[in-house]
Amino acid sequence: MPGIFNTKLNPVICLIFFLVFFAGRWTDILKSVPERAEEAYNGKQYQKALELFQEAQTHNPDSDTLAYNLGNTLYQLGRYDDAAAQYGRILGKESPGIAPNALYNMGNTLFQMGKQSANQEFFKNSLEAYKHSIKLEPKDEDAKYNYELVKRFLKEQEQQQKNQQQKDNKQKEQEQQNQDKSQNQKDQEKDKQKEQNQQQQEQQQQKQQEQQAQPQEARQKPGQMSKEEAERILNALIRMEKEMQEKEKEKKVMERKGRGPDW
Repeated sequence: MPGIFNTKLNPVICLIFFLVFFAGRWTDILKSVPERAEEAYNGKQYQKALELFQEAQTHNPDSDTLAYNLGNTLYQLGRYDDAAAQYGRILGKESPGIAPNALYNMGNTLFQMGKQSANQEFFKNSLEAYKHSIKLEPKDEDAKYNYELVKRFLKEQEQQQKNQQQKDNKQKEQEQQNQDKSQNQKDQEKDKQKEQNQQQQEQQQQKQQEQQAQPQEARQKPGQMSKEEAERILNALIRMEKEMQEKEKEKKVMERKGRGPDW
């Protein structure tokens, strides 16, 4: 009597189990690399799609479709320089079937490059890409919309740049005026100080000249006496003393005469 857990399986059951479990994997294996890359792209698995598209391109380097899809994948990854290079491979050949889409996506890529670098040349080139895309596909409303959008954006950027330049020039002019004003004040202060120094020098010279014009006696300090004046006063004192002695002598003689004979 067989046990409950029988390890043998019916061959028909095994075949059904194999088909159900591995059917999906065989389907993936049978898909081509570009198909699997496109499936990854649609699933927003951009890094996986990039690797698969690159693998496919190594086997078919001249394929415009692979270059286009690879450019779109690189764009989604933010690698705008590499995306533009892939679109450029298509535009260099001027493929009529895919060129309008390549030009449209090139316009988007150049616009993003302009935003990253703040370089208006990328915006101008983006505008040209949309313009050529419209020429090849006049009914493409998306290209027309993006063309007008970038045109308006570029005009606003130019106006902002112009306003900023005017603001910078005005600020520079104001700084120059402040600098000139400060320099003028410095020059005025310098001239004023020079004038004051000159006045002080003239006053000193005038004082020296007045001192030189005064008599010698007037220039003497209080309490000081010249040699000539001291001799003059001394001679006057000696003369006065002699006169007093003479008068005293005459007085005594007169007294003797008035007393009479001395017995």
